[in-house]
Amino acid sequence: MVRHILDIGNSKYKLNKDALCEFLLEARHQNEASRFINGHDFGSMECESVSDSLDLVFREVMQLYNEYATTESLDALMKLKNKLEHVSSRYRSLALAEEVMNINSCLPYERRVQSGRGPSSEEEE
Repeated sequence: MVRHILDIGNSKYKLNKDALCEFLLEARHQNEASRFINGHDFGSMECESVSDSLDLVFREVMQLYNEYATTESLDALMKLKNKLEHVSSRYRSLALAEEVMNINSCLPYERRVQSGRGPSSEEEE
């Protein structure tokens, strides 16, 4: 048990390609479902633009992952984590949220917690 606790933050992250494929399928399915309302086809152009934006997101994520895989830099891993967090919240993807949690388990504690951000700084009016 103690050894397992000490290993947190010392492991190397590996992208779960199944989760990424699951996200792409989720997003495309949501897009197709929102395209048809009461049997009417709305926005075939919008469907194509969403598909293009998903492909762009996929390329960006893979580029960030490849950067991390070659350098093993924590900064590159943080960029990947931030991108996945943004995309996960934008598309409401549980698969990507799990990947963010996996990345967090590979980060040292200091990198998981953003310093200087507390409840008082966010709640100022």
